[in-house]
Amino acid sequence: MESVYKITVDEGGMDWQQAGPLFERYTVNLVGSVDRRWVDCYAKLTKERPNLARYRLEPAASSVSFTCRATDGPAEVMGVLHRLQEMVELVNQMAVEAVRAEQEQSKVKPHPSAKAPGGGATGLAAGLFARLSRR
Repeated sequence: MESVYKITVDEGGMDWQQAGPLFERYTVNLVGSVDRRWVDCYAKLTKERPNLARYRLEPAASSVSFTCRATDGPAEVMGVLHRLQEMVELVNQMAVEAVRAEQEQSKVKPHPSAKAPGGGATGLAAGLFARLSRR
């Protein structure tokens, strides 16, 4: 079973508030299930691309906020919102790729020599303890 992330920006639910004399803050809700993996991918993307740092994710509220200049008109605000939508789509793709990587990782079988004698968690712990105490 493959996980598919279909998180979208709810443009209809955009909230606005004054953020000082020069700026306005807009908040939009995210539609879909925002989980830990998706949040991690969002954080990774904003670190890799500093130009996306204006978008502040609030995972608990499933919302993103951003600021614009008070002098920006509707066209500029809609442009910023469009870039956010593209960013969310990219995060969705990254999260799907992370799921695939995790699934591939779980398919990798350990090399036979990596198995601890005696088997199970107890055997593994004993083997690890023996290796660490040989100094």
